[in-house]
Amino acid sequence: MSEDDSNGKVPHAYGEVEDRPIDHQKVEVKWYRSTLYNALILGACNFLAPGIWGAMNSLGAGGEEKPYLVNGANALTFCLMVVSCSLGSVIVHFIGIKWALIFGTMGYAPYAAGLYTNNRYGTEWFVLFGAALCGISAGVFWMAEAAIALSYPEPYNQGSFWGSG
Repeated sequence: MSEDDSNGKVPHAYGEVEDRPIDHQKVEVKWYRSTLYNALILGACNFLAPGIWGAMNSLGAGGEEKPYLVNGANALTFCLMVVSCSLGSVIVHFIGIKWALIFGTMGYAPYAAGLYTNNRYGTEWFVLFGAALCGISAGVFWMAEAAIALSYPEPYNQGSFWGSG
């Protein structure tokens, strides 16, 4: 049987399947389970995360660091962010996208603690350790955020979600 039979059927490995359009039915969901609500929450997290990191890094305890410590912490954070973002798909494979996004938020707290202890007690190693954890988790956070923003919306909403993500 050829692919262009006049009866409109397309050959399949297990037999013949009719070629017909797919029905896109809209299903009523609760407001907090809607795609738009979840995209707005994800967008708020993405909007606030760089501001929080910038405020921690530049103001208060971050502004009190010695220049070599700031430069070392930033270099460590950004280098590990590139590596963890590149390997983020492996993490998602094992723990899932939701837990990858949650894991991605966990590095900010040790970094903030390192900045605080450096300001109060002069502990420099904890700043570098917190920066390393922040870099690892932030790379996974941004990878998971991009994956969710690009794949979560319904097919008829993907263009508008890509534009706002």
